[in-house]
Amino acid sequence: MAVAVAETSAGAPSQAPGRARWNWPLIVLLGGLWAWAVAINAFFWETDPNYSYGWVVPFLLVFYLWKRLGTQPEAFWTPPSTAAPRRLSPWLLAVPALALFPIEVYRVEYHQSGIVLWVINLATVALTLASAWWLGGRRLLFQVAFPVLFFLTSVPWPAKIAVPVQQGLMTNVAQIVSEILLWMGRPVQLDGAVLHLTKGTVGIVEACSGIRSLQSGLMVSLAVGELLMLTRLRRVGLVGLGVFLALLSNLVRTFTLCWIMDNQGDEAMHHWHDRVGNIAMYSLYALIYVGGKLLEPKQPAPWPEGGDSWKARMARLNWPAVPDLRPLLGVGLVMFTVVHGWYLVLKLQVKPQTTPYFAAKFEAESGNEKQKFDEQVWGRLGANEGEQMRHKTALSPAGYVDAYHLFWRPSPMSKTALHHRPDVCMPGSGWKQVGDVETVEIPLDGRPLRWMLFRFERGDLKAMQLWGVWRNGQPVEMDYSDKLTALPEKYRPVPSPRHLMGVELVSLFMPYRGDVAPPVTVFRTVLPGMFDYHSPPAVGQ
Repeated sequence: MAVAVAETSAGAPSQAPGRARWNWPLIVLLGGLWAWAVAINAFFWETDPNYSYGWVVPFLLVFYLWKRLGTQPEAFWTPPSTAAPRRLSPWLLAVPALALFPIEVYRVEYHQSGIVLWVINLATVALTLASAWWLGGRRLLFQVAFPVLFFLTSVPWPAKIAVPVQQGLMTNVAQIVSEILLWMGRPVQLDGAVLHLTKGTVGIVEACSGIRSLQSGLMVSLAVGELLMLTRLRRVGLVGLGVFLALLSNLVRTFTLCWIMDNQGDEAMHHWHDRVGNIAMYSLYALIYVGGKLLEPKQPAPWPEGGDSWKARMARLNWPAVPDLRPLLGVGLVMFTVVHGWYLVLKLQVKPQTTPYFAAKFEAESGNEKQKFDEQVWGRLGANEGEQMRHKTALSPAGYVDAYHLFWRPSPMSKTALHHRPDVCMPGSGWKQVGDVETVEIPLDGRPLRWMLFRFERGDLKAMQLWGVWRNGQPVEMDYSDKLTALPEKYRPVPSPRHLMGVELVSLFMPYRGDVAPPVTVFRTVLPGMFDYHSPPAVGQ
């Protein structure tokens, strides 16, 4: 009896053989972190076609864990040594939970922040791998490492990586397709990522850049390699093959659509657009699987067989080796509660804008022609209301000024509205920004409004873009110094009501040629003929 008491006080296991003393703080922490990670990623899986494949990744993670662990012999589940584990200070482990407050504020304030997404997902993966080490040592860690790390293939890339890759793919694909068409004797004019063909124009936007094929192809290559249990070297080879096929499939897809446009016109191209895309995508997945089968070893991978229940297997793990995580769990819950309690108070105080203040004019005498938004572009914007228009005027060197107006009611999509900035989006169409962003004030219906003026050039074509964004009728302070950032506003490490307000955006675009730019007064003159402005009532800020 004295020996048993001494062992217990030293921290060694004291449970009966075959029974677990479950560490519920660890179980709750892991469950909460994984639920949090899946929830914040699910928004992008639902709204961004580039990451729609993400829905299948959590299921593959569970499947691979079941397949790997289910094939382990009984000896694998034998508890490790009963020597007293090395204890870590519970309150020292709780210190990282204090970071949950600024992290969650940052996530809510900037819904599309790749930095925060990766911090949360990496923290989830790190705690899961640490738990495997505590419970089963190196052997359990090695078995769960790949399935757990595989989940990261579903996490959206940070803007500093995704934007340059997208823009590079868009322009490179356009250049290659134009060279092929010219080699085949088809006349084509290339403007950035826009191909002007005989019967119409094909613009390669983000969704058509090939980034979706690249990202999903990488995921499928890793998934097939794990399914067939390829060797490490063969997995690397399969990933390389997947990347090559992804780039090739998007090139073939773009060329096919340009060929249809050049032969049958715009209507036929739009008719075949989604079909060609789906054929290219599913062909890519099929070819990657065929490549994996060719690399598959002669001896097929084993599958789980009958044995002890999963509960019995888990009970034999070294649960007493897990540190005391109660302070970590408690501090984390307090931080999470404080953040969202604060936002709840702000939500009760703020009166959000629910209708747009700008209204486009489409009367016959206005000279404004309503144009249709590209469906893919509209889907990416996620605005509740908006219109695109062309105003014909002799004041513009090109004879017209194009414009668009967008309005977001408070929603998850309104949090990403400010990421659609000219200095970030225009380079994707081959435009290069020239000079610094200027601030101008142009009134409308007696209300002074602040606008940002951008200047671009593409070959011998130049353009001026007047751009303004307001939240609840108030201009938004933005930083344009970093062209790749997804966080244009200055971060304040406390909750604010800005994501609870409506967002409204208006842009006027005037192209021209030559060295002399049109005067800014052109915008000042044509703006009243394009939009009305209804002064907002007093709103909460």
